[in-house]
Amino acid sequence: MNNTVAILECDDYNPELILDKLRESWMLAGGKDVLDVEGKRVLLKPNVLLDSNIKKTATTHPEFFRAAIRLMKELGASEIIAGDSPGFPKPGFKAKGCGLWDVCEDEGIRWYDFLKRSTVIKNPEGRKVKSFTVTDAVENIDLIISLPKLKTHQLMYFTGAVKNQFGMIPGLLKSSFHMKFPTRSDFAAMIVDLHQALKPDFAFMDAIISMEGPGPGNGFAKKTDLLLASSNLLAMDITACRIIGYDPDIIPVIREALDRRVWLENSHDVETAGMRLEDAKIQRFQKIKLTGSNNQLREFLSPAFIKRFLYNLNPKPVFIEKRCIRCRECVSICPAEALSCDDMIKINYDKCIRCFCCHEVCPEDAIAVKRTLNSSGIIR
Repeated sequence: MNNTVAILECDDYNPELILDKLRESWMLAGGKDVLDVEGKRVLLKPNVLLDSNIKKTATTHPEFFRAAIRLMKELGASEIIAGDSPGFPKPGFKAKGCGLWDVCEDEGIRWYDFLKRSTVIKNPEGRKVKSFTVTDAVENIDLIISLPKLKTHQLMYFTGAVKNQFGMIPGLLKSSFHMKFPTRSDFAAMIVDLHQALKPDFAFMDAIISMEGPGPGNGFAKKTDLLLASSNLLAMDITACRIIGYDPDIIPVIREALDRRVWLENSHDVETAGMRLEDAKIQRFQKIKLTGSNNQLREFLSPAFIKRFLYNLNPKPVFIEKRCIRCRECVSICPAEALSCDDMIKINYDKCIRCFCCHEVCPEDAIAVKRTLNSSGIIR
């Protein structure tokens, strides 16, 4: 398998500039050698965590998306469709808020409704999941091209190309996986199972403006001026982690994927083209602090009351009353049913599994992730 990741400088969302960079990165990453797009049906999978304004930096930028569409046309794709399914979508979701729908209209491609129909794909080699219910778009395409956004992630520390496939699972079905796999290691194994089942073919990462801090939905925009490309999505994530200052070997999804020896033998097998990795590294990128909350030895040895005390010291969602608009989207998505709302959101921390789905979908940045012994879960 090709283990080359192209890294290019790209400092603006001008679609012509991005298209030039995508062409170059496609060649540098060996796209021409590993994929034949001519006459193929292509699914472009952007990252649409929230259908929010691009200033929030939670989604793949629409001009990055536009450039990817134009590249696929140049390469001879016979049909191009695009789609994604955020955590709490409305019926007939069209990604209008983040600008992707307008790009589809401009470029004459179809935005595919991932909620309309689903199919089951088998994954006999999966460690946690042997089959997945995903959008039926996968039945009518030849290639999956992933368009992730470089972002931090409260639960998984980093989210990039491999985790971007989670959006292929329709709507609220995704929240059930947080309940089934509440620890970071189990959730990571599920994500890698899904990646193994879907087998995406190539990825272009939007790292022109990335998200740092409390991502993936409520972090802060960070101008990073980069674009990455690779047919090996694990290699891409390893490279992106090194660029922002994470040791990739401690990121749960990467560690799990490396353990399988399917895509790479180890993290040092990655090769880069274009910019030197050292030149691409971003200084003072605000990362999620690593915690020991998934330490199985501690869980095994600790008495129950100590485990509960230590668990409560781990970061958890806290609601900021003055920002909350009582939209109840957090209540709807909570897989553990730990939230309720009368005049204000209430949280039962005994039920809360710290999946941070509520934090991801909050449209008003009214949920913080903090270490606190505040039992009410409300900041006034």
